[in-house]
Parts: sequence; C-alpha cells; structure tokens
Amino acid sequence: MTPLYSFARRPGRTAALGIGTAGLLVLTSCGDDDEPPPLDELAENILESVQEADSFTVLSDGDWDAAFASDPMLDDMDVDEDDQEVLVHFTEGGDRVFMQAHVLDVEWDMLFLRPEATAYMPVSAFVDLMEFGAEAEGDDISSFIDVDGFREEAGDRWLIIEDIPASDMEELEIEGLLSEYGFDDASSLAEQFSNEGELQERDGTEVWVYDGEDEAELVVLADSEEPYFVELTYYDDDLLVTEHYSNWNEAPETEEPSQDDAMTEQELEELLMNYIDF
Repeated sequence: MTPLYSFARRPGRTAALGIGTAGLLVLTSCGDDDEPPPLDELAENILESVQEADSFTVLSDGDWDAAFASDPMLDDMDVDEDDQEVLVHFTEGGDRVFMQAHVLDVEWDMLFLRPEATAYMPVSAFVDLMEFGAEAEGDDISSFIDVDGFREEAGDRWLIIEDIPASDMEELEIEGLLSEYGFDDASSLAEQFSNEGELQERDGTEVWVYDGEDEAELVVLADSEEPYFVELTYYDDDLLVTEHYSNWNEAPETEEPSQDDAMTEQELEELLMNYIDF
C-alpha cells in the first residue's frame, strides 16, 4: 500500500495538490520598538526566536489563480479557488504537529508525533482522499467499493500510521522548515531581503517589513528581543506563497487518539476488503 501519510507531506507548503487559504490570523501582542533595525543585525534574533518557540501556528496562502491555470488537472476541477486552506499547529517545540487541510473540496486532519515517527488521520478522511483520487483519474469509487457500508463500520476511528521514515519526519522539524526557506543561518536569511525595513501596522500589530525580489517579503513582529515571523512571502516552484504566523507559544495542542479509537493500516486493509466489489 502506498504510504497514506504521503497525501499530506510538507504541510503548509505547495505540494502536489498545492495549498490555499481563506484568511489571515491576527497576532494580539504588540511590538516594543519603532525604527526597524538593519536585517543583518536582527536576523540571528529572528532565527533564535523561531527555533526556541514552544509552539506556533502557520496558515498558508497560495496563488491559486496561477496554480489552477498552470495545472490541467486543477483546471478541470469544479472547486472554489478561494476556498482552500492548510492550517498547521506546531506544539511541544515542533515534536507534535497537527494539520487541518481543506484542499480541492477534500477536508482532512493529520496529527504527527515526531519522536514516535507516528501519524494519525481520521479513517473518514482517508475515504474522502480515496474518492478524490479516483475522481481525478476519471473513476467512480462507488463502482467497486461499498463506500457507505465502509464508512458506517469505520465510524469515527483514526488510522495510525507507524514507522514513518526519519527523512519524512525531518520535513516537520522547525530547523528543516527554515532550511527549506533557505534560512540555514543568519547570513542566508539576511541576504534574501533588503537590509532596510519599514515599520507598518497590519491587523492592529506593529511589524517590520523587509522586501525581497519579485514580491518576496519578510514580516516580523516589531520587537528586537522576540522578532517572531508574522508573514513570509516567497516562491515555491514558481507559485507565490504567503505563510501567516500566529499563536507564538500559545498554539492549541491536539491530544493523541486513544488506542480504542485507532486502527492499523493492516486492520484498515482487512476492513476495506470486506466492502470491495469484485
């Protein structure tokens, strides 16, 4: 069986299905500085603040007009380009990652536990993704699976996905995310944006804005001690993406499902076989 977690790798990024969003979360804290310091002096504090945060939330906003226009499969989908969202909560220093995705009219959750190399997703979401995959191939899943019967027996249980390769779990590390942006160190961050920033107010929060090339933008809280990310706009595979950050050290934590509510991939396959029409 193809690893089920592959549907949701690289949360908050533009993966195979792309990423969209419906809005912007608001930071409620206020900055304590006025004039933006030079970025080459602030960059190290930015990275340290992000790396040392206990938790935060990321909401990703992709340029869906461009994504739908460039991908024939997406162009054929009858979906609202403005109604796409991936929200990711990083908690416990990034060891627990909860993703809530609404992409291409499919909604699903994923809970990743990095130290255990384990993930959970609702079985109902797995069925939704199966239906979407079949539809994308021009098939009707109900022609070979009793979907309603399978859903009823599966109920509200969660699929537990174990022994996820370390290379995949590394993609969820905070350091890994920073590296994917090209922020391996303070110098590599600073060189991607203008050294001179601008003080702005966005959604009631004072921020420092540092412009990059081709609409790239780094927006951080106007606080020289804790200049957390507020927004980050960059290109990923020629698709312009904006990531909105909030809930620094206050992100909601999702509890791990009980073992009574979880089933293994083997148990799922065995259950699914009971509802396949040969």
